[in-house]
Amino acid sequence: MPHAILPIIMVILTLGFLVFGLRSNQQEDQVQERISNLSQRERQKKAPVSRKKQLESSFESRVLFPFAQMIFDRTQSIIPLSNKSWVKSKMMQAGYHKASFPKIFLGFQLLFTVVLFSMLFAFTSLFGKVNGVVGFIISAFFGLAGYGFPMLWLMQQAQKRQEGIQKSLADFLDILVICVEAGLSLDVAINKIINLKTVRTSTFLREELIHYTRDVSFGRARKDALLDMAERTGVDDFNTIINAIIQSYDMGTSVAHTLRVQADSLRVKRLSKAEEKANQVPVKMVIPIYIFLFPAILVCIGGPIVVVFIDSIGTIFSNMKLGS
Repeated sequence: MPHAILPIIMVILTLGFLVFGLRSNQQEDQVQERISNLSQRERQKKAPVSRKKQLESSFESRVLFPFAQMIFDRTQSIIPLSNKSWVKSKMMQAGYHKASFPKIFLGFQLLFTVVLFSMLFAFTSLFGKVNGVVGFIISAFFGLAGYGFPMLWLMQQAQKRQEGIQKSLADFLDILVICVEAGLSLDVAINKIINLKTVRTSTFLREELIHYTRDVSFGRARKDALLDMAERTGVDDFNTIINAIIQSYDMGTSVAHTLRVQADSLRVKRLSKAEEKANQVPVKMVIPIYIFLFPAILVCIGGPIVVVFIDSIGTIFSNMKLGS
C-alpha cells in the first residue's frame, strides 16, 4: 500500500505544478498583452504630436535636408574619399558639428552641379543657336561653378570663424593666465571665463569652450577633449597653445608658467603681424593712387596749361587771318 501511494503523490504534484505553470504563463501573457496595448495607445497619442512638431519645423529640415542626404546616400560611391574628409574638416571648422551636415552639404553640391549643367545644356540645345559642342562647354562651365561655389562658401565660413577665434585668442589667454595663477584649475578657469559677460571673447571661441566643458563633464579625458577642440577650430596658434598645455600636464610642469610663456609669444606674434600689415599699406595704396588720385592731380596741374595753350593758338590763328 505505501508503494502505491508514492506514485499517486508524484502524479498529484506533477499535475499541480503543471496547473501552476499554466496559470503563471497565462498571467504573464495577460501582462504582456496589457503592456503592448498601453504602448500602442501611447504611440497613437504621440503620433499627432510628432506630426505637429514636424509641420512646425522649417521647410529645410523637413524636405531639403533629407532630400540632400538621400542624394548623398545614393551617390557616395562616386565621391572621392579626400573630398569627403576635406568637407568634414571644413564643416567642423565652420561650426557645423553634427554628423549629418557633411552628407547634406555634399548632397546639395551634387544637386547644384547636376541641376545647373542640365538646365544650361537643355537651354542651349533646345532654345539656343549654338551647336552641341559649344553648348556642352557652357553647360560644363556652369556645372563646375555649381560644384565650386558651395566649396567657396564653406571656405569663407570657416575662415570667418577662424579669424574671430584668432582675434579674441590673446585676450582669452591673458584672462586664463590670471585665473590659473590665482589658483584655479584649467577646467574651472575656462568655465569661469565662459560665464563672464564682460570678457571680450568671440562667440565662436565661446562655443568651442562650452563644447569642451560639456565633453569634460560627460567624463571624457581632458587630453582628448583639448585635442578635439584644437582640431575643430583649425587655428594654428590655438593648436600650439593646446599642445603646450597637454605637454605641461604630461611632464608635470607648471601650467600657469606655460600659459604665461604662450601669452607672451602670442603677443609678440600679434605685434609682428600688425607691423607686417602696416608695412604692406604703402604698396597697396599705389594702385588706388594711380587710378584715382593721379588723374585728378594731372587735371588740376595740366588743365590751366591746356586752356592757356588753346587760347594762344586761337589768338595766333586770328592774327594770321587779320594779317592776310
